[in-house]
Amino acid sequence: MGRNKSESQATILQVAAQAELSIATVSRVLNGGKYVSESTRKKVLEAAKELNYQPNYMARQLHGQDDFSIGVILGLELGTISPFALKVYEVLKVHLQQKGYRAKRAKFSIDGQLETKAKAFIAIGIHESDPRLKSIDQDGIPVIHIGEPKEDSFWVASNDEQGGFLATQHLLDNDCRTIYFVCLNGDHQVSQLRRAGYRRALIEAGLIPSEVIEIGNSTGLPALDSYRRIRTLMESGLRPDGFVAFSDIVATGICMALADLDKKVPDDVHVVGYDGIDNDRYHALTSVCQNIEGIASKAANLVIEAIRNEAPRGEFLNVILRQGHTTGVPTVIAQAS
Repeated sequence: MGRNKSESQATILQVAAQAELSIATVSRVLNGGKYVSESTRKKVLEAAKELNYQPNYMARQLHGQDDFSIGVILGLELGTISPFALKVYEVLKVHLQQKGYRAKRAKFSIDGQLETKAKAFIAIGIHESDPRLKSIDQDGIPVIHIGEPKEDSFWVASNDEQGGFLATQHLLDNDCRTIYFVCLNGDHQVSQLRRAGYRRALIEAGLIPSEVIEIGNSTGLPALDSYRRIRTLMESGLRPDGFVAFSDIVATGICMALADLDKKVPDDVHVVGYDGIDNDRYHALTSVCQNIEGIASKAANLVIEAIRNEAPRGEFLNVILRQGHTTGVPTVIAQAS
């Protein structure tokens, strides 16, 4: 039986349940996304019609009000969009839609000028020196930062210092003593925070932290660049028994280099990644998992506060360590306090 219009408005969760599909798939259809089969699209639209579902932003636009779009800027990992940023973006779209807003990728001209109109912007994994942020700041539009704490701004970030500590402590608990921290760019705040946690764990264990290994950007492909850098160092005499990698994609490159050098993981060398990307490519990794659902939810709430001109604030979210095959038997074993 159809849903009476006088009833409370249906939510995207109810549409997903009615269509027996994931929220992400329903969101993709309702936002006009590509790569959706016609049968799936029809199923979602029929469920939405049955429930009389209408996103708030659509209703507002029909009444001639402002565009309720939120621009999203995705950070780069050595020239490519990181899997973590893409995952956050996917979940964020759902949370914004539930609040009546539509997420869309921000566009910039060749000379870096903003071309997207939006009520607010969300920057995912954007370093403060990124010129795209300056373009938005010039227009006075509120920006919510995901990934890096930023003074006098709205932000949500993982407790990266604690994450670096958990990763290193896990290696110490597995009898590793020559541990290296491998990052993309040592000057970035997130790298510095994770490195600080790495250093704290080693110092508390009475060990001297090694020099940070920076990958560089010769190919623009993080896995390939980390593979080449680690292989070169190992062939030059580097003898680690553990690596703490800045991200899962960097950890993947490290593992490939070790395999080509006939080093067994974890028998010879342990490897811990960062982000906790849950797919077939990365799931075998031991990794520090960021709370993607929590980050997206907090960011969506901060959007509302920013649009209302409330006082800027930020929040750290805890991380957990998921043990995978690169350090032993898979399990969740540690959580930030």
